[in-house]
Amino acid sequence: MSVKLITVDPVTLVRLGYSFACSTHPDIDLVGQAATGEETRELIGDLDPHVVTIDAAIPGQGGLQLAAELRAARPTLGLVLTGPAEDGLLLQALQAGLSAYLPRSAPVELLMSAVRHAAVAPASFTAPNLAEAMARRRTRSTALSPREEQILQQLNTGGSLAAIAVRMRLTESTVRTYVARLYDKLGVHNRTQALQAAARLYLI
Repeated sequence: MSVKLITVDPVTLVRLGYSFACSTHPDIDLVGQAATGEETRELIGDLDPHVVTIDAAIPGQGGLQLAAELRAARPTLGLVLTGPAEDGLLLQALQAGLSAYLPRSAPVELLMSAVRHAAVAPASFTAPNLAEAMARRRTRSTALSPREEQILQQLNTGGSLAAIAVRMRLTESTVRTYVARLYDKLGVHNRTQALQAAARLYLI
């Protein structure tokens, strides 16, 4: 039995690439393509696919959120997220219970293998360099002291450094010192960059 596949990508040339790739893999039947979340939901309802590949950059809610919603609604649907080669998205796809995460630069054969995997084991996550990404996450996490991790969580919660100092019962100068150390370890220069880096590293 062939795998019924729907692909979701906002880029026309990418959708054409999927068409060509599937035409050379007879066990994968490309039954539909979409560019938005709304189109995706309609196609899934009409075509009942085995697997859906979704790019992270689809307009609106974004591919990760769409995939997470589909996972909650259809636990047995194979879901493959594609996007940039970033640890953060890979680890978020893992947490969301998706079937696979692939960088856009992955070879076609690897993509087709991920589709086959998602069809037979939708609840089992796979991704190139998964072990390396998990190792980098552990390394970066252990590089932060417990107090720096607390400061990071407080930065994510919001409020001024003075307010954070009150919540943590520290002086504002002490908080500033910890924030400076945190920025240095994350390689950033401000709170926005720190939170973005922490999200990519799955620290928040």
